[in-house]
Amino acid sequence: MNINIAADLKAACASDAALASISDRVLLVSSRQLAKILGKKNDNSLRAARSNGTGFKFYTDRSGNVYYNLIEVFKEIGVKL
Repeated sequence: MNINIAADLKAACASDAALASISDRVLLVSSRQLAKILGKKNDNSLRAARSNGTGFKFYTDRSGNVYYNLIEVFKEIGVKL
């Protein structure tokens, strides 16, 4: 492998410390998982809130699956970790 290519790749990679700081702020859970955590029977209310443009901030992957950042949700509802 060319030394210059290896140096370029190393410069573009995230450090272990950077990944550790991200993991302290991000914990993705699916819509069904969040519904169970919040004590809901199913995730229908979360779906309705998404379609109305209200509710918690959500993220989708390329397949259309919906995820919530559990840490952000807890902050929004006032739960201290």
